[in-house]
Amino acid sequence: MGKTKMLSVAVNDSFAKSIDGLIAKSGMYSSRSEFLKDSIRKNVVELMKHDPGLWKIHQESEKAYQRVKRRGMLNHRVSKKELDRMALDSLRKKGLLIED
Repeated sequence: MGKTKMLSVAVNDSFAKSIDGLIAKSGMYSSRSEFLKDSIRKNVVELMKHDPGLWKIHQESEKAYQRVKRRGMLNHRVSKKELDRMALDSLRKKGLLIED
């Protein structure tokens, strides 16, 4: 994983309590931070759908990840940067990437 950046989010108290309640009931997240990171990831994917170029890169990156996973190579720590490079290469080969 590359560098990380700390983000701060301020929400009103009742919203924070609602998030805490949902986290506790669902058992899906270990903390508010994990919940927020997952929410951000999901929102970014949704926003990418509005940009065909970014969406294709995302889809190809996911395909590359699945190939790596099927081959049992996840423990080899293929970086996000490498997955993105593989996705871009795949798009180039398919003639789907238009570069300036």
